[in-house]
Parts: sequence; C-alpha cells; structure tokens
Amino acid sequence: MSSKRSPPPYPEKLSIAVFGKRVQLKNTIGNMILNMDSHFKSTENVLVAGESNTYIVINTPDFFDEDCQKQDQQMIDFMAVSHPGLHLFLLAIDSENTTEEKIVAQITKLLDLFGERIKAHLVVMLPDIESFQSLSRLKERFQIMLVMANENLVSECRKWCQRRRPFLFDYKDYSEDVVIRRQKHFERITNEASPTYETVMMGTSPAGPSTSQHTTNAGAAQRHHKEKHNNAKTFRIFHVILLGLTGTGKSASANTMLAAGKSEVEQFRSEASSVPVTIRCEFRDISKPFGMHVRLIDTPDFFHEELKNPEAHLAECKQYCVPGQCVFLLVIQVGRFTNGEQGILERLEEQIGWNIRDSMILLFTHGDDLKGSQVAPYIRSNPALQHIIDMCSSRYHVFNNKSKDPKQVIELIKKIPNSATLFPKFTKKYSEDMDPPCSLL
Repeated sequence: MSSKRSPPPYPEKLSIAVFGKRVQLKNTIGNMILNMDSHFKSTENVLVAGESNTYIVINTPDFFDEDCQKQDQQMIDFMAVSHPGLHLFLLAIDSENTTEEKIVAQITKLLDLFGERIKAHLVVMLPDIESFQSLSRLKERFQIMLVMANENLVSECRKWCQRRRPFLFDYKDYSEDVVIRRQKHFERITNEASPTYETVMMGTSPAGPSTSQHTTNAGAAQRHHKEKHNNAKTFRIFHVILLGLTGTGKSASANTMLAAGKSEVEQFRSEASSVPVTIRCEFRDISKPFGMHVRLIDTPDFFHEELKNPEAHLAECKQYCVPGQCVFLLVIQVGRFTNGEQGILERLEEQIGWNIRDSMILLFTHGDDLKGSQVAPYIRSNPALQHIIDMCSSRYHVFNNKSKDPKQVIELIKKIPNSATLFPKFTKKYSEDMDPPCSLL
C-alpha cells in the first residue's frame, strides 16, 4: 500500500481582498495572485472578484474616496461577495501615496470600516525599499504587517494567510440579513446571465429597502435599470481539460470537439510523434454544442522527460481546475495502454492537488480500431485499465477522431457529471435522448 497521503477532495482556497487607490496596481496584484496575465483589467474602481485553484481575490472599489456617496452600498456589496469573511486584507500603496499622512489615513479608514480586529489580518504593501525603510515605524504604531512588493507574492500570501484564522464580519453597522440577501442577488444574476469570461464584476445597484441608500423617487427604477444593463458583469467559464501521455490523441480529440461545434477558431496542432507536440497549455473557446461558453484546454504530457519546466506548466493547468467548473478528459489510445499509464490518475491527482477523479471521464481514442462498439471487453481484459475506470465511477467514452459525426461529442457531453445543470440549453435540446451514466455492469 502506498504511503503517500491522498490529495484533498478539493483544494483549500484562501480569500484575499485587495484595497488601494490606484486601479492598475490592484489589477496587477490580483493577476499576480491568481497567476493570470489579464484576469483583472477594469479601468474603473469597481468591485471585481476572481478565482483560481488556490485563491479567491476581491479587488475593491476606492473606499478612501471621501466624496463617495455610495459607501454603505459598497460595504454591503463587498461583504456579500466575501461572506462570511476573509483570510487577508491587502492594502496596496502606490508610488503617489507613500507619504506617512496618506498611508495613515488609509489604514485608519480601514479600521473605521472593519474594526480593530482587522489588524491581525492586514498587510500593507509598499512599492519600494525607500518607503519601506522610512515608514517602518507604522508597523509598531498600528501593530500590522508592513511588506515590500516582490515577485514571490503568491507564496508570501499563502504564508500570511496560514498564520491567521479567517476574519469574520461582526455586522455591527450592517445587518447580516441584508448582506445575505445581496449575496443571493449576485448568485441569481450570475445564474441567469450567459457565462462569458472568468471574472465576476459587481455593480452598485440598490440592494433593497433595508439598505441605508434606498431611494423611492421615480428616477430610482430608471437608474437601477440603466445600471443593471451597463455593469460589466462577466462570469466563470466551464473548462474541459484534456490530460494524458504523448501520442494518445489529446489534441486530435480537442479538434474533434471544435469540429462538432463548427468552430472557426484555429485548431490545435496535432500530428503523430514520439516527442511532445504540445509543449504548453493551450486553449480554444467554443459555445456549440454545449449551449454556453466553454474553454477547451489542451495540455502537454506532464510526465515526459523532454518537457522543460513541468512545474510551470502544471501551475498554468491548475488555474483552470476549479471544482464544479471543469471536467477532465483522461485520454488513452485504444490498444496502447502502456506501463507509463498504470497509476496515471493517482499521479495526476498528486500533481494537481485534489481528487480530479470526481470530475473525470476516460476518453478512448482510435475508436475506429475497435470492432463495432465493443470497448467493454477490452477494458475488462486489462485490470490496471479497469482500475482507472472504477475510480472514475465508470465514466468513459470512445472517439473516432477520423469521423466528422458530431454525435460522438454530444454523447460525451451527456456523460459530464451534472451536465443537465451545467448546460441547461444543451439539455433542453437533447433531453429526449439523454443517456444514463456509462457502466460496465
């Protein structure tokens, strides 16, 4: 029996709120923490949330604007998005606001908004060594952590978070019932909207009569309607992640899915080769036949000896691995189950860090080599292969990548766990012929 610890069912996510006056700086920090180049790109001081496999990052509006007339609503929105609390409050000081007076004003404002308890969770990030040295006394004055921006931000954030219990709001100034209603409002508009991108951007439309900013004049409804349609609301994409060894047909299978959607985007490079053709994570976006925006991610062979810097490629892959928002296709070629593929699922789980088997479908390629559709006897004849199938709750599918028939892709989508909930438009279109989960029994 292996002595290795099993990965957690889902990764432990740490929640971080980024405060500051400069939008671009907050965007840069948020993207660094999420390990994404352009996830945060708003040019306005609005509430924006993003999520990776490791972190939930909330970029905040300018809470330090003394002329802001919507601060109560901003607070309710922020508390709703980060309910019930946060691991870390990160105050990012830009180069134009490094005077002691301005920094003290921002720290004091956060203490006024969230109370003295925030000190144990507050990290003030300064832009350079000069300001860090000249302002070091603020650490003792406020009993907070003072740091300097550096390239190790991602690992530093985890270290800062792990030292603390999560901060929970005390709801002294704002009713928790109001916050919960606002949270449900955001969830409702997220579910009703058509998913497009990966960011969640919140506006400031009125939350209801229980908020202090509620108005009853005739223009309020018009303003609410205008804000509702003008807010740049974007949502998480569902990811289809293809995994497997070199030569199994990952790229060809991704192209089969593109063809089924009659996508005009460039296909993935696919050719027969004993060395990796795909040398980094690549993606293409499609909507048909899923009925919503879906991202296909083709990955390199993470275990190939010729793959350079596999840790970096794994980190890139992990940003797409969000529980409930992805499915993994473990690609294996019919008739070519190698020694290197024995135990591959356990090794992938160890690398990625959670039980991806719960969201896994085994995808066989070269289905044209099978006689009819007799894949079950082939699986039963190989105990190691049967073991993988069992760990995936008997979810498997067969592709003939030479075929242009979209039905094989449609049948695959039906086998994605919770597909009826994830793809309601697809379900409605193909509900008459929805197959039960595949089983070997």
